[in-house]
Amino acid sequence: MLTELQTKKWTRLFQVYDADGNGTVTQADFETIFQNLAQARNLEANSSEYNQIHAKFMEDWEHLQKDADKDNDGKVQLEEWLEHGDRRINDQSMYQTVVDLANQVFELLDLDGNGVITINEYKTILSSWRVPEKIAEEIFPKLDFNDDGHISKEELVELMRQFHTSDDPDAPGNLFFGHF
Repeated sequence: MLTELQTKKWTRLFQVYDADGNGTVTQADFETIFQNLAQARNLEANSSEYNQIHAKFMEDWEHLQKDADKDNDGKVQLEEWLEHGDRRINDQSMYQTVVDLANQVFELLDLDGNGVITINEYKTILSSWRVPEKIAEEIFPKLDFNDDGHISKEELVELMRQFHTSDDPDAPGNLFFGHF
């Protein structure tokens, strides 16, 4: 069972993915987030990178729907989402899932492909999830563990682990998707 803190974080993540704010996560929400991301990354429609990232988003939706949409209505309700989160946290392979997710997120965030995520890249991508730029500016320094002005892939893996599994209220990764 998710702890109170984990429930708050997973609820925040639900809100991030509920792109239209209607209280459910659907394939259309994944499409909206992808389109926001494609625009932020200046991806040309039907380019190789566009198609590759779109396919990944749709694969992620299919996995979520398969695991979480218990009534098969094409919508994931908050209760279903939280049950999904609990299963993921308690899955022995969760660490590898988090690493895989962090690698995917890193590729999306590293807009210029230089191997690090800058504050501008973080702000640009978080806007795809409707996180205001001011909040991204406030949070970024807390995510940059060694104060070098960027987030490395290793830092991102730890941030994703903290967000998904930590019950430490002071873990910086809790804030990755904004305040909850």
